Amino acid sequence: MFERLAMDQDAPDMAQDATTAADVGNSSEENRHILRQCLSDAATLPGIPSAALQAIRDRADSSVFNLVVVGEFKRGKSSLINALINADLLPVGVVPLTAIATILEYGDIPAMRVEFLEGSEQQVPLAALSDYVTEKGNPANARKVREVHIRWPSPWLKNGVRLIDTPGIGSVYLHNTDVTRRFLSRADAVLFMLSADQPMGQAEFDFLEEVRKHAGRTFFLLNKADLLSDEELEESSAFVSSVLEKAMGAAVPVYPVSARLALESFKTGSPEGLEKSRLPFFILALEKFLMEDKGNALVASLAKALSRLVAQVRFNTELAGSALSMPQQELRRKVEALEKKRGEVEQEKHDFSILLEADVKRLSNHEVTADVEAFKEALIHETEKKLQNHFNTVRHLPSGKLHESLQHLAVDEVRSAWDSFRRNEDEKLDAAFRALCERFSRKIDATEDELYRFSSELFSIPFESVAAESVWKAETSFNYKFWDTPASLTTLATSLLHAMPKFIGDPLILKSALDYSREIADTQAGRVRFDFSQRLDQNMRAFRSAMLERIDTTLEGIEKALEKSLKAAESPEQAEARARENADQLMRLSSLADRLQSLTGAA
Repeated sequence: MFERLAMDQDAPDMAQDATTAADVGNSSEENRHILRQCLSDAATLPGIPSAALQAIRDRADSSVFNLVVVGEFKRGKSSLINALINADLLPVGVVPLTAIATILEYGDIPAMRVEFLEGSEQQVPLAALSDYVTEKGNPANARKVREVHIRWPSPWLKNGVRLIDTPGIGSVYLHNTDVTRRFLSRADAVLFMLSADQPMGQAEFDFLEEVRKHAGRTFFLLNKADLLSDEELEESSAFVSSVLEKAMGAAVPVYPVSARLALESFKTGSPEGLEKSRLPFFILALEKFLMEDKGNALVASLAKALSRLVAQVRFNTELAGSALSMPQQELRRKVEALEKKRGEVEQEKHDFSILLEADVKRLSNHEVTADVEAFKEALIHETEKKLQNHFNTVRHLPSGKLHESLQHLAVDEVRSAWDSFRRNEDEKLDAAFRALCERFSRKIDATEDELYRFSSELFSIPFESVAAESVWKAETSFNYKFWDTPASLTTLATSLLHAMPKFIGDPLILKSALDYSREIADTQAGRVRFDFSQRLDQNMRAFRSAMLERIDTTLEGIEKALEKSLKAAESPEQAEARARENADQLMRLSSLADRLQSLTGAA
């Protein structure tokens, strides 16, 4: 719940709307509680795979929702976040400020953690935030910061929502736009900031195409509404709405707001100023989405995954009951037919493994290699230019110092560039691998369903498949480390150059530094390529093992149900006990399926 709305005790309409949002939140929490109870009940039922249940439980417990704030520079992205959390936290100003993405997540005690490009982390006082995330404090990212994480005690962040403030696109700092584009791949929803006094331009229109590829939901805000008269604001809103309707293919809401006025009103406790800022109307829409749509979408997805398991176990239970009343000779013939089907499934498992390995190898050998080689060539070219410029600046130094300065620059440039590349490529590769896993997971779903359909027709028992998203998740980490030639070897190799007259030795020292930069850039390219290949192979093996285990578990569930019925049929007492056990199991499964059915429509 956005705690700011509670400050205005004299605004009954607003309070009523806030209560409605809270009620929606309670409904979503209720659904999450029902799902957790269903998971607990499922764990007590024989036949439901514990590994599959744990995967669903892990996904439910670790859900994070990334709300990414994007837009052109100076549209008020940082001001909006400050207004949402009711604090002067993120730096704002009249020039492009944000250079590094800042991620806000829940924490009881405010704290700040800086992640650097080379992989290290550092706890930093919040007062030093500007020194890491702004162009003034960290020009051209001289501190080599990857991103900054802030923990903040805002109650609505407790539900796993993370607010991500990104640099503005279209500023003179091109790296700012690159950072923003990288974070789009993490977006679950986007707050797209526009400006009322500068209606949507071509750059924003073009950027919207990129946003649409990644975000499931986009909210459009027209900031700085307080700078216009009511008539001007109406005209600006109408123009932006018209442009967005053409871009999105349908009418979308546009929320005029004044983030600056809202934050001032929160500070002074002015309900009139808050209402004039128009921010509460957007907050209510955002709350409804976060509490209802976001929460229930996850619940529905996981409920479907659990429903699929329940449907399979219910079929096995019904199969066992049918087998109990079947003549032994007929039952054995059907079991033999199922054994024959197992042979076909084993071939499908073999084909699955071959196709999966081929696709992962293609991803490694083509996409990763192409990206690495293209980056290496660009890096070599850029580093050579910087070395030449640096040489012209410091060539007055003694030969040994000149060589050392050039070598250090080469190492710093190559190290920093590859650190940045491998993390960006890592995110890109993760997305590609997840898509590949989703596609192959559907193949396993189809194989499972075919097994149940075959058994359904063989024993004349109805079976209805439940479609669900995969909950499998890759866990392996990236292990790249930078390598450079030991200084002692380099010193030996260049000692003769240092002894030469400067007008002869200095150009040779520059050539040595250029050769060295190309060498270490190429070396790192090989290491990055190898490490990505190793990680892909590791993830592929883990995924393949999990998927093939699903098939084996499906076969085992069907076969065990029949084996128990074969044994129970040898004794009337055992058959009667088995029938009672099946009936009890079916009642529990039906009850569980009904509760899950109410959740799958929650979104």
